[in-house]
Amino acid sequence: MGRDEGLKKILPREKALLSGIRSLSDDEILALILSTGTRRKNVFELSRSLTENFKLDELAEMPIKALAKVEGIGLAKALRLSASFELGRRVYHKELQPFDRKHLSAIFYNLSQEKKENLVLIMYDGAGFHIKTEVIGVGSLNSVMIHPREIFEPIFKNSASQFILAHNHVDGRDEPSKEDIRFTKNIKDIADRLGINFVESFIVVKNKAVGILNGLVMEF
Repeated sequence: MGRDEGLKKILPREKALLSGIRSLSDDEILALILSTGTRRKNVFELSRSLTENFKLDELAEMPIKALAKVEGIGLAKALRLSASFELGRRVYHKELQPFDRKHLSAIFYNLSQEKKENLVLIMYDGAGFHIKTEVIGVGSLNSVMIHPREIFEPIFKNSASQFILAHNHVDGRDEPSKEDIRFTKNIKDIADRLGINFVESFIVVKNKAVGILNGLVMEF
């Protein structure tokens, strides 16, 4: 899209005023934050190139100096982006409580709707505040095959101190299989050796989650 074509579009600020900030796409929000483009790219092209080359969570975790090195960004835009992501983190962090049950219930509900078995890793800091959630395995209708390093690499990458695992049983059974118990015990042993708190491993079914480690039960 050329410069003239981009300017003919309704500006993100006008769209936000008319329909609310939530009506904006990721590209439009970034364009609003960046404010200006470069000699080679208008602000719409620049924001689109960011979403094409990076996931939003990757941008959110990039150091300012690394962001500044991205073509078309520079130090001033990198500071604006970093400040925006940090503000969002602070607001979201205040909305949550340590191991927030409402937040967990939303994750479990989405997991219960999956048609295949998914293994989800939910990471927390030392105080129990949510850092990040990742789907780390998608299996057949009744099993997930996963190596422990696929769990612990994201934990180290995100500097998490505690974590919860959850996987759905599409057949509706809330009892752990022998494989579930063996896998959970293995992960627990590794976590203990590494000094990381494995809080619970949940089996998620239609309207509840049942813990394998400590027998915790959550309805949602």
